Amino acid sequence: MSDQPPIIIAGTESKTFARKIAQELGLGLGRVEVATFSDSETHVLLHADVKNRDVYIVQATSAPTNENIMQLLLMAHAARSGKAKKITAVMPFFGYRRQEKQTVSGEAVSFQLIAKLMKAAGISRVLTIDLHKHRSAKYFKEAGIISKELRAFPVIIDHLRKKKLDHFVVLAPDKGSIPESKRYADGLGVPLIKVYKHRSIRKRDEVKFDEFEGEVKGRNVLIIDDEVNTAGTLMGVVDILKEKKAHNVYFACTHGVLSGPALSRLAKSNIRQVILMDTIYLPLENRIQKIKILSVAPLFAEQIGKWAHWKKN
Repeated sequence: MSDQPPIIIAGTESKTFARKIAQELGLGLGRVEVATFSDSETHVLLHADVKNRDVYIVQATSAPTNENIMQLLLMAHAARSGKAKKITAVMPFFGYRRQEKQTVSGEAVSFQLIAKLMKAAGISRVLTIDLHKHRSAKYFKEAGIISKELRAFPVIIDHLRKKKLDHFVVLAPDKGSIPESKRYADGLGVPLIKVYKHRSIRKRDEVKFDEFEGEVKGRNVLIIDDEVNTAGTLMGVVDILKEKKAHNVYFACTHGVLSGPALSRLAKSNIRQVILMDTIYLPLENRIQKIKILSVAPLFAEQIGKWAHWKKN
């Protein structure tokens, strides 16, 4: 065990999440001031003494994405200027997660650029959870950053097992989600149903369904995905399930992006429960009755404790 505890710094987007991590480790938060000038520039002032210390900056780069990314970079730069021994970006949500490959000529691979900017700011390690595509972690390696991608699977599966599911099936909403959905189906000992779709290049949130495999009539259906954004895709799947006489529909995902009309769609939908992780802070006024939030902060705290050789007294 280290004599020097790690220093945990919270960005404005993840203060609640950072406090949960710090509490798990028996620590407080390092003091930092973040302000926005009248011309929209971000200003960071790090008060914590980080010299020769391991620093963990907790910041989800969810909306406003660009502001939160810039804040993370400035906090890392301030820590490097303060001669921190090692700087780790703890990112419960990674912005630009879906821009991990070029789909048309001339398109920027934004994920790759963000990784390079993080390295330039002084970040040498990243801790995140459930990237949109697991292969995206290659961009961290290319930039010279050590990365660890956690999985929300144990938290979600534990919650679902406690519900004592009956007559359930797990539905994979697209081809890419089949492996993860199968993992959940196997973990719960229930059948897997598959849906195939394609996404418009011009309208990234517009989805068409091509094929639906499996029997859902009279069954309770659990839909698993890595995130819910506008909930447009989800509503399309739910409508099909209801047409096919499915009973109750449950949805579980890691990241509640919930942009645009998502909350309104979920509130009006036939979904019985929406299970989200706390990777993106959801204000109390937006927590509609059918939303259940589980915490993955203990998973992050456990990994930080291992890296920092630190354990709560």
